Amino acid sequence: FILYPVFYPPWLTSSSEKAPLRVCFSPEGQCTDKIVDAINSTQSSISVAAYAFTCPQIAEALGDAYRRGVDVQLLIDKSQIKEKYSQLSFLLKEGIPVFIDTTEGISHNKTMILDNRWVLTGSFNFTRAANSKNAENLLLIDDPSLAQIYKGNWENRVERAKRVSE
Repeated sequence: FILYPVFYPPWLTSSSEKAPLRVCFSPEGQCTDKIVDAINSTQSSISVAAYAFTCPQIAEALGDAYRRGVDVQLLIDKSQIKEKYSQLSFLLKEGIPVFIDTTEGISHNKTMILDNRWVLTGSFNFTRAANSKNAENLLLIDDPSLAQIYKGNWENRVERAKRVSE
């Protein structure tokens, strides 16, 4: 028989076994448009964890969602404070709460939790290059149980993060 190692901490598991998935590959898949569509369909909340955030179309969609009453919050890597094309100032001017992840290394997440039901994740950074130049992948997963796991991780990171002011 095969002996499997016990990992600590253990894997976090979703209670859904057959969650509907959607996948996009860039540069040919126009993944930014799919992200914007997902944001535009969101009704109550969007929790973003992002390493790089330089894509104006995604920033504008988040701003539109915020203005229509969606609870939008962003957790980003500290590199975005000085990144030349960062959308940080735009998001702050919109009034969106932005937090800097204070992890010792980089905060390399590329995730959105939408309406506590959908998880958008993958290698796709929220940048123009991810959409037009890079080979990237993006998953949109309809799984409220998985969304709660991601949201728990997001909330734990925000508790240790530093809020950014204009």
